[in-house]
Amino acid sequence: MMVSAAYVVAAILALVISTYILTPAAKLFHFVLKVERKRAKLIVKHIRIGETSVEYSRGGKGMPLLLLHGFGADKENWNRIAPYLTRHYDVIALDLPGFGNSSKDINAQYGVAEQVERLHEFTQALGLRRLHIAGNSMGGYIAGNYTAQFPEQIESLWLLNPLGIVRSELSEMFASLQKGERPIVLARNEEEFKQLFQFLFVHPPFLPGKIVHYLGQQAELNADLNSKIFQHIHRLDKGCPNFEAPLDNVLEGYSGPLLVTWGEKDRVLHSSGAQALKNTAPQATISMMKDVGHLPMLERPKQTADAFNAFIYRANTR
Repeated sequence: MMVSAAYVVAAILALVISTYILTPAAKLFHFVLKVERKRAKLIVKHIRIGETSVEYSRGGKGMPLLLLHGFGADKENWNRIAPYLTRHYDVIALDLPGFGNSSKDINAQYGVAEQVERLHEFTQALGLRRLHIAGNSMGGYIAGNYTAQFPEQIESLWLLNPLGIVRSELSEMFASLQKGERPIVLARNEEEFKQLFQFLFVHPPFLPGKIVHYLGQQAELNADLNSKIFQHIHRLDKGCPNFEAPLDNVLEGYSGPLLVTWGEKDRVLHSSGAQALKNTAPQATISMMKDVGHLPMLERPKQTADAFNAFIYRANTR
């Protein structure tokens, strides 16, 4: 019996290995995403708003929770945390215009004001009158500005390692920019993508080599547009960001529930930004995550979701 069982295990392992070798990288990547979305009970949808096409994932029930990804990313960054959120909320994760499978017009403007306007058109088209809104990095910058502009629509604001804070200490990435070095987030090929991947995490999640290769190819394809969007969002001046609507300014009048989650070892955006936001919005709750980098929802999905769920529970029971 033990010998036959060993043969079965060996046969299954051989099948898995041969399938991995024979499956094209793109097909393997999209299969993995499909599995993650199924586990999270997310369904991919599309909507057209004027000349802009937006792809988004949606699943769960409860009050809507709108999730905004960071620069160079897409809606799939939320797949791993989504299973812990769809139990409580109607989760909506979109590809912001310029990213993922949404419209990518090289001639369009991608500053925070333009993205906030597009996002408002999206929420109106979906009939979202009241919602929780969350954003990571660039998505946090957009989410914070959206909240400042449409506070009557916001149930709570959740910022994860957000961009756009002028009173924080200099991060490793911005220190390198001031030295004239190329932004590490502007990966242009597989090798640069590998370097970026290590830069983003303290403990990087496992990615098969084929998927790394595919993502490197995508970085090369999107390099020109990403470079333009990076400049629109950061408005660099001699390596220094010149944010048009800093969060630690625009959120000064916001008095609603605010959770700030930050990976303590973020090399992209300095974690001191959390206290800068607390100084602007004293009601903010800070969830500082030890031994975590720039993408807590990928590095520690359950812990990150648990902090938000507990935060909302406390807010609703006061």
